[in-house]
Amino acid sequence: MVGVASVIERKQLSSTMRICIWFAVTDSPWGGGNSFLRSLAAELRLQGHTVHHQPNEPADVVVVNAFNKGPGKPMNPRQVAELRQTGKVRWWAPSFPADFWYRFSRRGSAIVHRIDGVAEFVRGFRTKADDIQPAVNQHTDVSIFQSTYCRTSCAEAGIKPAVHTTINNATTADVFYPGTPRTGGPLRLMGTSWSPNPRKGFATLAALSDLPDVEVWFAGQWPDQIDPCGVVNLGVHPAPKLAEAMRECDAFVHAATNEPCSNSIVEALGCGLPVLYLDSGGNRELTGDFGVEITDDLATNVDQLRAEKDQLREKILDHRAQFLMPRAAAQYLETFQQAIDLVSAGSHV
Repeated sequence: MVGVASVIERKQLSSTMRICIWFAVTDSPWGGGNSFLRSLAAELRLQGHTVHHQPNEPADVVVVNAFNKGPGKPMNPRQVAELRQTGKVRWWAPSFPADFWYRFSRRGSAIVHRIDGVAEFVRGFRTKADDIQPAVNQHTDVSIFQSTYCRTSCAEAGIKPAVHTTINNATTADVFYPGTPRTGGPLRLMGTSWSPNPRKGFATLAALSDLPDVEVWFAGQWPDQIDPCGVVNLGVHPAPKLAEAMRECDAFVHAATNEPCSNSIVEALGCGLPVLYLDSGGNRELTGDFGVEITDDLATNVDQLRAEKDQLREKILDHRAQFLMPRAAAQYLETFQQAIDLVSAGSHV
């Protein structure tokens, strides 16, 4: 991972950038990628950079996200190839194979690929995303993995970019901020998931809700095939309302399988919540020092969390800056500059 100190030093020497984040962000809830890119764009603008989401507008660097260019909008690798070589994206570009565009001298901006986890590993079944993401990666200059697990699992799936770095996700400080710690009452746990895929850990949330002196809240989409037991379903909430609900809880639960770098974990940590987590994917990488691992004995896990939650909260607050967007934005800017320098030097022509 790029060091924060070196990033800040480099940023002071760099001029403002024109940045295209080729992803149609929405303020409505739509998964972690949308939340992260929306927050990143806002932070970069606060720092004086020009940020837009249209690939045909002038840019020093273009960010392509995983395998999609917006909620429910899959990326077309042929368009990425056209953008790389010509600096334009036209509706008829998919009519030509990607190799067609490499007949022309490169005129496009530097391209940075924010890589998601391997969709098949996360979802439990193969989809078009598993073909799109590696194909997109072939036409980019520098890749950003969201966690070490993201990098190693992508390598298993054959995604091995020559130039890459690892940058954990982050969240917005003025939305996901700590509240006043609760006193008294049952231990209140919070879970969230935009996706209703059962691999997101719903069964664990339901089992926790059956424990004595435990209350479980959930925000998002609950799957029909899993009995919620005593879980209080708050429904789908935009980020500010979700953060309010988190601040009314004692800890966060994340029992998802094979997620590369959960935005919901980072949001909970931003609110000062300790995390009860399943050691799968990138979960431990994010929360190992700030939570309690889920085992086969949930009652014991909850007892440990109850005993340690105040100390864990203090530790989270001491390290809160690492979960916030200024840290991630600084690292992204360093990576953008690296990609620009590579293209300028003719290393990726």
